[in-house]
Amino acid sequence: MDLYHFEPVGRVITALGPAVTGTPLTGANSGYVVTRGLAPCAVAEIGPRVRRRVSLPNGHGGWGIALSDEAVFVGTYPTANVHRWDLRSGAVTSFGRLGEEEYVFALALGHRLYAGTYPGGKVYELDDASGMVRDLGSPLPAATYVRALAADPDRSLIHVGTGCPARLLTLDPATGATQELPILELAGEDFVYALAIAGDLVACGTEPGGLLIVLDRGTPYQVIETHERTIDTIAIDGRIVWCTGRPSGSLFRYDTATGQLDRVCTPLPGQETRSLAVDADGVSGISGGGQSWRWSGQTTTVIDLGQRGLPAHVEPPQSVCTLGDEVLVGGNFGLCVHRPTEPSMRRYVVDGEPKAMVSTGDAAYLALYPGAGICRYEPQTETISQIGKIGGLSNRPRDIAWSPELDLVLVATRNQYGHRGGALAVITAATGTIERYDDLLEDHALSALALGGGTVIIGSETIADGLEPATANALLAGFDLLERRLRWTWRPLAEVTQYTSLAWHRNLLYGVTRDGRLFAAAPETPQLVALGHIDCAEPGRLIEVDDRLYLATEDAILQVEADLSTTEILTGLASEWHNAPQLAANPTTGDLYACGRELPAAASAMLRCMPPNTTP
Repeated sequence: MDLYHFEPVGRVITALGPAVTGTPLTGANSGYVVTRGLAPCAVAEIGPRVRRRVSLPNGHGGWGIALSDEAVFVGTYPTANVHRWDLRSGAVTSFGRLGEEEYVFALALGHRLYAGTYPGGKVYELDDASGMVRDLGSPLPAATYVRALAADPDRSLIHVGTGCPARLLTLDPATGATQELPILELAGEDFVYALAIAGDLVACGTEPGGLLIVLDRGTPYQVIETHERTIDTIAIDGRIVWCTGRPSGSLFRYDTATGQLDRVCTPLPGQETRSLAVDADGVSGISGGGQSWRWSGQTTTVIDLGQRGLPAHVEPPQSVCTLGDEVLVGGNFGLCVHRPTEPSMRRYVVDGEPKAMVSTGDAAYLALYPGAGICRYEPQTETISQIGKIGGLSNRPRDIAWSPELDLVLVATRNQYGHRGGALAVITAATGTIERYDDLLEDHALSALALGGGTVIIGSETIADGLEPATANALLAGFDLLERRLRWTWRPLAEVTQYTSLAWHRNLLYGVTRDGRLFAAAPETPQLVALGHIDCAEPGRLIEVDDRLYLATEDAILQVEADLSTTEILTGLASEWHNAPQLAANPTTGDLYACGRELPAAASAMLRCMPPNTTP
């Protein structure tokens, strides 16, 4: 998708090139990687350089990847398909969609190929010789994720790691029989995130406690605290268990004989690790940001795969904001900074996805997923620094705002998988101090913010990652930033699952809901002043600039009038976001920035030819 500069007064639109680019990866395994954010995604064979690369029939990425002597298998999303790349002929074929599942999160090759899926939490058996697919059902009916799989060829069993709740089970594909391995410590975890088997050793890693759990058949299991949030990957070499952890990005070595855990190195601070391999000379890994690394006892080397032939591609954007004469667009493990006056673009590596960004005039604050980390970008030094983590159960930033009067940055979050609720984080810009207010609205996550003096208006959402909603009615609430307390709550509309965006405009609070309801309200009264509706696939963010109110959708920028009527001032964007659609404004000029696919030439010409004082 491209970034566009739009002048509402002159109706002039200018393309500024790709909005955000990068080489983010989902799955990786022994020299093969799967791209992320490219539709359809691609599989590449890597070495000193990228040797071969093929596009898959569909999918935006592939978490599950497995290898045989003849083929690479990739399980994709947003519909759960498994594809086969024949390494001899180069042909790509597909087993087809797995039931009604959406994601293939894990693949394991045993006597046959096995796939773990979401949201049904199922395991499927795929026969490479015949192409047949067999649904083995849900090993744990309460779980929505099968997040990790490991085949035990000696015993013809599959080890299954589930999510929400976290459990470790064995599955006998021949009989369909399952057995849960009783690990008490999993009761406090959301995911068995990684699994590995070698001989008599079984090792699994969890999220969010970052536990490494080692089972040696015939002896009690061992639980090792890594003080990380997530164990990304595991590899077993004899009696040594290697693993990587987030958020630090560190490599750990655990000796099962002595019980000694060592943090060996941190090759890529803050990065997720997609694969881990051990050989006689060291340990190798591949990161989600598109780098490979190797530790060889004393030294660590890092290679940017983009510089070794892995093509950078245009990604769906995550967020956008302006900062002086720059425009920032967030992507997967990256931030692209555009300077339209030159024009130029720089890319920075960040520790996740900037889901929300805000300018404070001299800097920009980025709220990252997963893990709800906060970063600060400074244009003068062209650097990004880590402020800290919101902490608690916060995982997914949903909105961000800045109070110039109080110099506070506010972030609304949704809790981690398997937990309802969310938090409001208050960041003092001068000191970087982060204060967190958990579950202000009980089971509701916080999804939208609007600042009015010393009060921040909060819109909630009933959505919880990995769980069914506990209620059908989202709320508005007022939080006093001076007294740091919740002053009021209000339910102006019924059956709202999410308040997508809020903004003050002409002394009224305007808002939009996930199902397209548009409203104006006086919340202190409280009074609903007007109610309207917009017909679009997904409503996005509201912004107020130059005494005008705008709303972003996937296809258009709308101007919202006082009576809640809307006018399309720019259409044909056909955008695809990894978030609600957003737009940004230059507060000095009133110019807008939006993301979209290549606009038709006729639409651009029409906009350029409109008289400046004409409302389309």
